[in-house]
Amino acid sequence: MCFTLPLQADEIRVAAAANLRYVLPELAKVFEQGTSHKLAISYAASGTLTTQIQHGAPFDVFLSADPYYIQRLRKLDLTVGEPVNYAKAQLALFASHHSSLNIEEGLLSLKIALEQGKLNKIAIANPRHAPYGQAAKRELENLGIWQEIQPHLLIAENASQAVQFALSSTVDAGLVPYGHIIQPKLASQGVFIKLDATLQQQGIIIQGASDNAMQLMKFIQQKEAKTIFSEYGFL
Repeated sequence: MCFTLPLQADEIRVAAAANLRYVLPELAKVFEQGTSHKLAISYAASGTLTTQIQHGAPFDVFLSADPYYIQRLRKLDLTVGEPVNYAKAQLALFASHHSSLNIEEGLLSLKIALEQGKLNKIAIANPRHAPYGQAAKRELENLGIWQEIQPHLLIAENASQAVQFALSSTVDAGLVPYGHIIQPKLASQGVFIKLDATLQQQGIIIQGASDNAMQLMKFIQQKEAKTIFSEYGFL
């Protein structure tokens, strides 16, 4: 007797940095069409995901917005194989249409508004565990206003929340992912300037992962995936 059974898709559990919220669904669609596997994606700040993995969260792959967090996991022998540099993310300064801040001069606009006493709130991701927050901090330190701007900072849990905060009527601007703010629904709500800062994106397989995890790691290094990353504002 012969039985025809439906193929059961294998699930790959992905811990993904919040800045991948727009590009990863598109990548998942292409990956899932080419394989029998499905991606179960959890988004959060890279530092938050690192802590979850340290405490046994059942992920197969970790896509971090900063290699530092992957190195932390490697030192604890919680990963398998070598990490993969699959893209570089970019940072942007965004001001919604209701903001009175003129960002034509980039970050210098913040310094000028601060000196004139006209600065309200600036949204950034939390530098303690979010790579975009750390990148924002470095930019403000380089500008020489990190200490002075403290009372004006609105700290978001992750990069995605920083974008939402930047849209608030009480916020002048936000230092946010370029890949987020170029999305049509967000881009139409304000103006933005791409900054020079970049963040290396790195992925790795987690200890105990399914055998299918390697297929995802290979896919994100292929030309088709790189094209998608580029379309969503990554280098």
